[in-house]
Order: sequence, then structure tokens, then C-alpha cells
Amino acid sequence: MDAIDLTLESAKHKLQALLERAAQGDAQAMAGAASMLVKGEGGEPEHGRAFKLYLQAAQAGVVVAQLNLGCMYMSGHGVERDYASARRWLTEAATGGDADAQFTLANFCERGLDGKVDLEAARHWYTLAAGNGSGRAQYDLACIYLHGKGIAADKALAIYWFEQAARSGVARASTHLKELS
Repeated sequence: MDAIDLTLESAKHKLQALLERAAQGDAQAMAGAASMLVKGEGGEPEHGRAFKLYLQAAQAGVVVAQLNLGCMYMSGHGVERDYASARRWLTEAATGGDADAQFTLANFCERGLDGKVDLEAARHWYTLAAGNGSGRAQYDLACIYLHGKGIAADKALAIYWFEQAARSGVARASTHLKELS
């Protein structure tokens, strides 16, 4: 048996253990199993089965499941695309303090995926995500302040957030800082 076979067998055992715990009502195990199913760990990807597990875990308050469920609704993987449901679950996860959910929801609002561009909400969620250490949110927030998107432009705030993004490892933030100096 080679290393790939051992890795696949190990993933299958881990998935089986998570599914057994999930069947007993363990919401964290539901989220973990769903994540493995989406990625095809232990076999082929099973988006439909993952969706059902994410939904149960999200309803039980597991923030990462709420985020992933929102992303599934947004992308249409494993479920019919539904932007209202995507926004609902992303909001649950973002309110729960998840920086990735806050960033994703901010981007959702900025792009108006549900048919309504909401720059004020986008700025709110970018600010929370940026404060929670999301380099991508720090960069996007800096761009909002630089270009005055939905607000008056503020070069000082743009520089501040580009500096934060650069510290977070966002290379293109350094490029903006050089241009603004």
C-alpha cells in the first residue's frame, strides 16, 4: 500500500468517525464532515450531502457552518443559488464574529449580489473584518476610503488601512502606499 492509499484510508476513517458523531447530534462533527465531503476527502465530493450537514450545523449555531452554507447558496454548489439565503447565513456567521464571514458579507453587499448594492453595510462589515485581522478586508476598506466609494474620500484613512493590509501580508497594499507617498 503506498502513501496515497494510506492517506485516503485515513481520510475515510476520519470521515466515518465524524459522520457517526454527527448522527448522534454533534453539530461540530456535522460541520467537519460536511467540509470533508465538499472537498472530496475520503472519496468523491458530495455537495448535496454536505449541504444537509452544513444546514443542520448552521441551525445549531456553528459559525463556520453558517459561513459555508452561505457560500454554498451564493455559489450554487450543492444547492440552487439563492442570494437571500446566502445573505441570511452570512449575516448569522458575520454577527458571530467570523472575519471571513464579515469579509464575504461585505463583498456581497458591495457587489449587490441580491440585487441591492449596499455600500454602507459593505463598509460596516469590511470595518469589522478589518478590525478582526482580515488583510483582504483591510485592503478593500482602504480602497473604499481612497476612492470615496459611498462616502467622502479620506486619504489618511486609506493610508492607515493600506498600512494594516501590508502588515497582514497583502502585497498590493504596499504598491498603493508607495503611490500615495
